[in-house]
Amino acid sequence: MNFFVFQKIKRLFHSIEKKPLISTDHAIRLVRRVHKRHFPNIHQWRYFPKFLSVREKRLLKASLGLFCIGSIWVGVVYATNSLEEIPAVGGQYTEAVVGSPEFINPIFAPLNDVDQDIARLVYSGLLAYDEHQNLVSDLAERYEESEDKKVYTFFLRQGVVWHDGEPFTAHDVAFTFETIQNPAINSPLRVAFEGVGVEALDDDTVRFTLSETFSPFLASLTVGILPEHIWFGISEDRIRLAQQNLRPVGTGPFAFKDYFKDDIGQIHSFTLKRFDRFYREPAFIEEVVFRFFADYDGPDGAIAAIREQKVDGLSFVPYDLRERVERKHVILHTLRLPQYTALFFNQERQPILQDADVRFALAAGLDKERIVRESLKGEGQTIDGPILPGSIGFHAEIPRVEYSLDRANEALDKTWKRMTVEEYRAKRKAALAEQIQSESENAPLSAPTTTDGGSVSTSTPAVEENDAEIEALLDAEINQAQTFYRQNDAGAILHLTVVTADRPEYRQAAGLIVGFWQDMGIETSVRYVSPKDISRDVLKTREYDVLLYGIILGSDPDQFAFWHSSQVNFPGLNVSGYVNRAVDAILEEIRATTDQAKVTELYVKFQEAILSDRPAIFLYTPIYTYVTSDDIQGIQVEEIFMPSDRFAGMTHWYMKTKKTWKRASSTES
Repeated sequence: MNFFVFQKIKRLFHSIEKKPLISTDHAIRLVRRVHKRHFPNIHQWRYFPKFLSVREKRLLKASLGLFCIGSIWVGVVYATNSLEEIPAVGGQYTEAVVGSPEFINPIFAPLNDVDQDIARLVYSGLLAYDEHQNLVSDLAERYEESEDKKVYTFFLRQGVVWHDGEPFTAHDVAFTFETIQNPAINSPLRVAFEGVGVEALDDDTVRFTLSETFSPFLASLTVGILPEHIWFGISEDRIRLAQQNLRPVGTGPFAFKDYFKDDIGQIHSFTLKRFDRFYREPAFIEEVVFRFFADYDGPDGAIAAIREQKVDGLSFVPYDLRERVERKHVILHTLRLPQYTALFFNQERQPILQDADVRFALAAGLDKERIVRESLKGEGQTIDGPILPGSIGFHAEIPRVEYSLDRANEALDKTWKRMTVEEYRAKRKAALAEQIQSESENAPLSAPTTTDGGSVSTSTPAVEENDAEIEALLDAEINQAQTFYRQNDAGAILHLTVVTADRPEYRQAAGLIVGFWQDMGIETSVRYVSPKDISRDVLKTREYDVLLYGIILGSDPDQFAFWHSSQVNFPGLNVSGYVNRAVDAILEEIRATTDQAKVTELYVKFQEAILSDRPAIFLYTPIYTYVTSDDIQGIQVEEIFMPSDRFAGMTHWYMKTKKTWKRASSTES
């Protein structure tokens, strides 16, 4: 081999003397005569290290090291520029919710936030609001409307199936809206579809015919569609008892998997699974689990669950507990809801509230700024009417009732005279004594009892015992902070009972309201009701003098359901029982008008009428806050119309990722 032989000869000559006996060129020529090859073969390369000096070996190793490092660096740079991280299917999202499900059925769900949350993921409507609150097609591929906006024809998506594999058709759509319109079903959505004809033209086309123009009609078509093949055979009187209300079958991105009940029938968790045959892009998250809690606070509350990382999200965070939720790996999403909280007067049940001076005094005696500051930690905005700032028809110059204890007392003094605590105590003592005496006289007679001495005695309460009982009742009844009371000429005490949901926000607000009214001499009590029982025990029966309640307006500012006289009975939401035929006419005209300038003008008139009659005291519009772990990616919601809208675009949420090669851009500069 030329190279190695040459090296050997060269080293030999160097060992004999400092200078070689022959020149390098002569040595090369000599080697080439013996070996004609210029490059070593594969077997000869193994002898290569033997011909290198120590210095040459070090240089070679360093060069090889640099080459490897350079190659790795080039590979990393290439991979970094050529690979991207994308969402992958997998993961379980668990959300803590205070409350429990009752009817996971879109025609009943508006009465319960928990039902709406789950129904939003299981069912889908003809139209939907996306994460930017734009109204977009959903089960409908497209629609056409007549020039007079009374006829809407919807052309449905092809290939949509229910979670049980049955095909979705226009007959399901017609069945759903006919069920909503059935008075015997008693759906709270019925008012939105009165006078609307629905017809399935074929399997893929459905037509709605309105008796008159109804501007919010398209927004109302976001309601979830029911499967006719499951619900058709269930009678009207059994529909609320059907097990399908808790085992829903829809066309949404998530399907029912199972739920867990305890021995007394209380549902503790509800699990949905990814529906891989979803007609749009299926969700990335594999499962969604709702865990239900009785309260936010406490060792077994929803707040503790999120702090201990037992759940990945919390559906709502009360203002007074927000600091306890904030931690390193938690993201608070704060959004403004089209919602207002008000005190609604039930004038039919409580005649005292029919007095305009009383209603004015109740409004003038409230410091709304303090209520927002203390019950919402300042995260809300005071309001003076049912039209929210930024909504169609909002009138900034509406007449306001400013907080003034002097004006409130002046209005009450006209009819309700002041009485001292001592006078009130004496009056109540006499009334309680009369009540106890009446109960004693009407009680059934008991058999004579024999004493130890054999004599017979009768059991009649001693006067002293009655007095002690009465004094104890009065001590518990009279609030030490209330310095005086009021009564009218007929001797009736000015008394009101406030009813509200047992939630921290409402507890704080109700406590302040009671204090303000007691300062005016009004005997005020408050009754708290479990949030899950508000619909059944309060809204349905209308058992309250004053209701502290939050109204969610939704995507359209339509106020028909809350103030039209046709909605005074449950499931209508006219919780004040307000009846004003002029307001009815305004609300009906608003629904039939598409001219936005005219709608604005009508809403101004509506607002002025409401504020003149004062059937409620409008307090504030709150900020809605919910929580997710930072493990949840892809949340893009910017605005919501109702709490369940936080799930808009949930098919884009993800917990797992994977690497993939970037696709070459198809656009050329």
